[in-house]
Amino acid sequence: MNAKQTAFVHEYLVDKNATQAAIRAGYSVKTAASLGERLLRNVEIRAAIDEGLQDLARRVGLTAEMVLRERKRLAFFDPRKLLDREGNPLPLQDLDDDTAAAIAGLDVLQMIGEGHTSGITSFVKKYKLAAKDTSLMALEKYLGLNEKRIRFALPKIECADDCTKAHGEVLDAVAAGRLGASEAKLMADLIDGQRRTLETNELMKRIEAMEQAIEALITKNAKRA
Repeated sequence: MNAKQTAFVHEYLVDKNATQAAIRAGYSVKTAASLGERLLRNVEIRAAIDEGLQDLARRVGLTAEMVLRERKRLAFFDPRKLLDREGNPLPLQDLDDDTAAAIAGLDVLQMIGEGHTSGITSFVKKYKLAAKDTSLMALEKYLGLNEKRIRFALPKIECADDCTKAHGEVLDAVAAGRLGASEAKLMADLIDGQRRTLETNELMKRIEAMEQAIEALITKNAKRA
């Protein structure tokens, strides 16, 4: 990677905003939005970003296991654990860790009572619970429970021309009844995405070559001056 690309990686790790990262890295403001997306498709840049994110997660002590564990707590939270045997709400400090993790907030009601030194009695009025649906959906997505497996092997794609051949094989599979319309649409989108990636990488190489040529020319002229 060149200096600007390296700077883009560092800036992207700050807020994961490709456009702003491109601007801060020194790219043109006018083309930052489209260029930021192209930079993210670059294999070397993407690998550097992934490595940076993993390193950042390690340094702050964040792991996928921790995230999944919290999702599990929310998804399988049992509201009965909020109550004692008589059906009265337990104090927050008496809840076990899994149950406490499902508490999103508290509504506290303060009342003036007689016979108390402070004159105020405080108690929890209502627990605010985290939604279960979001966590269940996140776990389903992670485990691939909603994904339908497509048993269709695409030909090896190494250049843009191979994408045309792959599209042809998808059409043949549809005609033969081996692929349905929805599966064919998914495969076509994957092929088109691969084509765009290949074309973008080729374009980025040309742009990098032009930038290096311009920098070399500027350096040469500066030495002459």
